[in-house]
Amino acid sequence: MTDNGKDFSGTVFAGCKIISKLGQGGMGTVYKAHQEALDKFVCVKLLDPELARDQRNIEFFLREARSAAKLDHPNIVHVYNFGQENGSYFIVMSYVEGKSLQDMVTERGPLPVKEATGIMLGVLDGLAHAHSKSVIHRDIKPANILVGADGAPHIVDFGLARSISEEKQLTMAGEMVGTAYFMSPEQGLAAQVDSRADLYAVGATYFYILTGKYPFDGKTSVEVIHKHISDPLPNIILTNPDVPLWASRVIERLMRKKPQDRYQTAAEVASELARGNSGEAGTDSVSAEKTFDLPEVTARISAGTPAADPAPSDAAEPLRPADPEQQVPQIPVVSGQAAAAPEARPVLQLGALHNGLKVAVHLALTTAATGLFILAGASGRVPGSLWSPLATNPAVCFVMAAAGAALFAWAAWQKPLKFTPLYLFYAAAAAAAAYSGGAFIPAPEGADTVTKAFLALKIGLENMFSQANVIVYALVLYLTASRLVNRAGWKLKGLAVAAYLLGLAFTYSYFRAGAELAPERVWLAVGGALALGGLIAALTQKEFSLFFSPQLLFLAANLAMFAMFTNPQVEVLTAQKVRAEALKAARQNQLNMYSYRQAVLEAQSEVLYDEEGRPVERKPPPEPAEVKPPSEMALRNLARVEYYRTLGQRISSALAGSAGIIFIALFLALMANACYVEELLAAYRERELF
Repeated sequence: MTDNGKDFSGTVFAGCKIISKLGQGGMGTVYKAHQEALDKFVCVKLLDPELARDQRNIEFFLREARSAAKLDHPNIVHVYNFGQENGSYFIVMSYVEGKSLQDMVTERGPLPVKEATGIMLGVLDGLAHAHSKSVIHRDIKPANILVGADGAPHIVDFGLARSISEEKQLTMAGEMVGTAYFMSPEQGLAAQVDSRADLYAVGATYFYILTGKYPFDGKTSVEVIHKHISDPLPNIILTNPDVPLWASRVIERLMRKKPQDRYQTAAEVASELARGNSGEAGTDSVSAEKTFDLPEVTARISAGTPAADPAPSDAAEPLRPADPEQQVPQIPVVSGQAAAAPEARPVLQLGALHNGLKVAVHLALTTAATGLFILAGASGRVPGSLWSPLATNPAVCFVMAAAGAALFAWAAWQKPLKFTPLYLFYAAAAAAAAYSGGAFIPAPEGADTVTKAFLALKIGLENMFSQANVIVYALVLYLTASRLVNRAGWKLKGLAVAAYLLGLAFTYSYFRAGAELAPERVWLAVGGALALGGLIAALTQKEFSLFFSPQLLFLAANLAMFAMFTNPQVEVLTAQKVRAEALKAARQNQLNMYSYRQAVLEAQSEVLYDEEGRPVERKPPPEPAEVKPPSEMALRNLARVEYYRTLGQRISSALAGSAGIIFIALFLALMANACYVEELLAAYRERELF
């Protein structure tokens, strides 16, 4: 019964005499005590003396007491008193004879659905009361739910709770609070949270007590938090097949990434759980017959015709098609059963599911590889330098880059055609863009690699619709349209044309923004004509044509839009350079003429004599040649180079600041996946034909 070497046995806090130690928490120790005046057992929670040295920890501890003291509900541990006494900060609360939900799962394993649901109903009732008082718990987890001898749950530990209207924020900016295994995505991103964060934690807790496993697991808290933010929720039925569909649906909705997509109140969740636990949910499309509607199976059964009077036999007889030229796989007819006449190609194909899994794995590999290259670029210590990761942190940079390259190679090895040039181009471009994006993230000095990677994601999401990324979207639309335009279907061609035109509009918008000069009408007409030609080519061409290609025509139209705003700017710079060079040449001519006149005057005023004493006639110095400024053409070329350099720096700086390079990397990785899907579908169709 000691806490940091101090024995509290017999110590009295607010009339409560300490009896024995119950457990150790993050903020302090909980003791069983006897309230002498009321002759009842209570719990006394004491703040750890080491933590009490920091005023902020004291405020956290007392805030738990103040938050819980507002609440009066049978499913919330009641706070009787709190303060400072005997040199320690204490909270006196009601005593629950029972175990925590965490201990119950550890001892017994996954709980039965009915028992687990009953416990969560009590937790939701308590949370509904807390939320009605504008109190958010922010750390709902099995360890903070005590289950009494009567089976009723009691929520404890409001140390992270806060009032929605509370003005004084005790958590520092950007600090994550909560337990990683049950933390909502918005808490992991250190964003603003509300009562829906508690509902997410309820879903994670429900998942845990039904399966005995965390929804997301990992070696570090950062890894777990990242999975909460980005990974899809595992299917609980695959972990525990005994979980009913209605419970799976409730957990899936509770743990959606966006708060607005979840249940909005605890009462709403409780109503759904109560309905499912009572068996009423079974009438709401939960039966296997209604939920699993397989139209392919239905179509195949409807299309089949039963065979007439199959002869019974101990061996299976193959059913052959009436048309001998029609190649149909032989389907066995089992004795005593009628067989349906097969179609030319079976409708139900397990290969489609297998290919879907292949695509999912390939997407995961390329996404992870792109992420590793972002980490490689972010490993440098000097933001904005591509050389910094190699110079300042070569080990991490090489390991991350090598792992990313290995994942890209693994993904490519899964392709039917292995290493094709277009696929390699997209993969290499994605890797380069991801590395550049990580290196150019404007992170604070001293930030580690993982922090930079999360910062890249955060900046990218915040600037998703920034003007700086418009040129990125124009590029994305152009490449997407170029992949679709030669497809046979009119719908795909229509989508390609729409993407081309929208990308052209984005290009115009990007270079038009901030331009003080009117665009050149000639280039506007040229761009319109090229776009019209590209539109006609897109609607008529079914394969790539070098002479009438929609890809090349729309690319030229985008370049015309670029030139439409570039040329006026170049002309302004050229005029400035012409004036500057003309003024410089005029000043140089004036200086040369002044020097010439001085030399003439000096020659006229000084008389020289030869050896015989006769005066020598001096020739006047030659007139200086006129200094001419560079030609206007040369100055225009210099102005164009200067403008392109400035424009390139502006675009790269804007893309780095808005994480637009990250978007480009992810899109290029997606295009590599598109190549893979096309090859996979082509190979699948080829197998189906033979």
